[in-house]
Amino acid sequence: MLKHQLLAGCAVAVIAASAITASPLAVAQAAHASVASPAVRFTEIESNEGVPGDWVELHNSGDAPVDLSGFTFKDSDDSHAYVLPQGTVIAPGEFLALDELQKGSTTPGFDFGLGKADSARLFDAAGALVDSTSWATHAPTTWGLTDGGTWAETLEPTKGSTNVFAPPTTATLFLSEVDSQPADWVELVNTGATPIELFGYELRDNSDDHSWKFPAGATIAPGEYLVVSETSIGDIGAGTGAFTDAIGIGSADRIRLFTPDGALLDDTGAWEGHAVIDGDAALATLARCEDGAGSFVLAHPTPGAPNSCYTDPGTGPGTDPGVEAPTEAWPGASTSRTVDTTRMFLEDSSGLDTELTDDGVVLWAVDNGEGRFWKLDTAADGTVTFAPGWEQGKRARFQRDAANPSAKGPDTEGITVAGDGFLYLASERDNGAKGVNQNTVLKIDPNAAGQDVVATQEWDVTSILPAVSPNLGIEAVEWVSDADLAGKLFDSHTGAPYTPATYPGHGGGLFFVAVEDGGQVFALALNSDGSATRVAELKPRLAGVMALDWDVVRGGLWAVCDDGCDGASAFFTLNGTDSPDVTRYKRPEGLPNTNNEGFATSPVAPTAAKRYQAAERSQAAERAVWWFTDGAKTGALQTGTLFTKPTTDGGTGTPGTGTPGTGGGTETPGTGTGTGTGPGAGTGTKPGGAGTHGTLAATGGDSLTDSAVLVGAATALLLGGGLLAAAVVRRRGATLANRRR
Repeated sequence: MLKHQLLAGCAVAVIAASAITASPLAVAQAAHASVASPAVRFTEIESNEGVPGDWVELHNSGDAPVDLSGFTFKDSDDSHAYVLPQGTVIAPGEFLALDELQKGSTTPGFDFGLGKADSARLFDAAGALVDSTSWATHAPTTWGLTDGGTWAETLEPTKGSTNVFAPPTTATLFLSEVDSQPADWVELVNTGATPIELFGYELRDNSDDHSWKFPAGATIAPGEYLVVSETSIGDIGAGTGAFTDAIGIGSADRIRLFTPDGALLDDTGAWEGHAVIDGDAALATLARCEDGAGSFVLAHPTPGAPNSCYTDPGTGPGTDPGVEAPTEAWPGASTSRTVDTTRMFLEDSSGLDTELTDDGVVLWAVDNGEGRFWKLDTAADGTVTFAPGWEQGKRARFQRDAANPSAKGPDTEGITVAGDGFLYLASERDNGAKGVNQNTVLKIDPNAAGQDVVATQEWDVTSILPAVSPNLGIEAVEWVSDADLAGKLFDSHTGAPYTPATYPGHGGGLFFVAVEDGGQVFALALNSDGSATRVAELKPRLAGVMALDWDVVRGGLWAVCDDGCDGASAFFTLNGTDSPDVTRYKRPEGLPNTNNEGFATSPVAPTAAKRYQAAERSQAAERAVWWFTDGAKTGALQTGTLFTKPTTDGGTGTPGTGTPGTGGGTETPGTGTGTGTGPGAGTGTKPGGAGTHGTLAATGGDSLTDSAVLVGAATALLLGGGLLAAAVVRRRGATLANRRR
């Protein structure tokens, strides 16, 4: 997928060069390789459960047989590997189909599915790449290799024989200009000499289920520029609706044009950040400088008229000044590993969250297609297994659908477990009314009987969040305890550090939610009476945010983007001001650049959970993290690591001092600074008098935030106040009560 890179000195956003393509597979044409055996190539791909399942087709175009014994077929994940059996030979001019292994079948096949956005790669017995190709979405039929060497949608599946395509057409209808802010509109142009009937032509953004079609009677005259605005009425599914009901053009997005028979006709390519000129989005769009040709670049808005591209000879293209590129390498291992090498989840994987229990770390996962969620037990290396009885998961239901099991249900994009033991799911709309913006948080009892679980309470927070299109709303939710936020989160209502007593009835913490469009993050108080209050806003300065996670070891909030930002993330350390410390990280080099919509960190180092064995405790220097990819049948769940420094190093220094605060009632943090002995370079907690506490800053090594580290440093820090032991007991008490920080 084409991405945009930040170039210094210009506050604008543009699209990387893209040409008119025959299909989404065109994004891979430049990288298509045929190395060790040019005679053998992939010729057809079925990634969407064909007969008997997914399959790929190989063809020998040479004049001699090719022995494929020991060759390896892989998708985009190196851990998904199928070695072809001995005696596998393709005769000259013949085809060979490799099928997905079916349950109960003795027929050989690959034991992994192909995803909506995936690759097919063939390696010879020595490990050299023979051929490869990639695609961005499922084909309505299959993807096939044309005689010209490009990939296109086939007219019908032809496994084992020559591909068949629709007759070629000479296109004169093109995308011309796109605006994503402050209004959403798309302009088309007819470069031909005759009118074009537009009935059935289709617009999609970067998601195939966001579709708007031109209604009957729509036409575009020769040379005409036609604008589809937010209020333009067209066909959406089986009904009709406004363009904005189906498509909300985001800050990290793309627009595609399809013919009535479903073939891709034109594509803007992907962009990062709303287009702006001089910091003003109202002055900028993305457009082609020549009708029907060239890449989309920064332009002045000219809806319904010839385009006017922006020129600034002194600088090059860049991104929206509200978006910042990540600068730091991932603070963990550069590699990642696929967890679900066989199918475990559905294909709309979305949110993740972790919970520390007496038995170990639990990982919760949710799918946005039907509101299904799962409970998984984890091992120290990131491996997961379904908790007993959770193999099929459970389905979350709106209260209004309690008696209607056929209802589509919530579009659950995020999941979090709060201090009360309940799950809270974030839904950006009802899957039965995808054109309606409805941002809702549902409270779910995970221990409720049955496969369908009706929400015990719901909060509709649409009115207190920015107005966005229905498919660009809440993408993530994360609960954070008041103990971690008091005095550290800046409250925009009071203009002072957050005090929990300001919001009676909100429970023991706040819920952070991420709005996809513009990468916006807000802290909400969800009150027991069903009302909600927006308390604070954090600005990750990413083009989008798809996942949130409160990292209890680091003591801060992760905001994570998907492949629209090349997997970048922002980490917030709250400091009591309206400018929290934020560091932006690149994704791990070995993590596939996919549509990751979920992210979670292990809440403790492996030594802190009872269920980990002694042999696993040597991994205490690293703790597991997980990513969850939308659109993948297998390979959706990836695991990697974050570094947790050993507890044995650290320099020397004098114990720090802090002044505990006084009084009881509402807990008010006090502060103190100093140096300490042992694994420092972080913060430790020192409680004050009844209902108060202070903080102690130390230097010399590593983070003091983990309870195991605090125990190891207790003796060295006793001179600094004598109250550290109480802090350790208090933190362990919260852990044993299954409270997440």
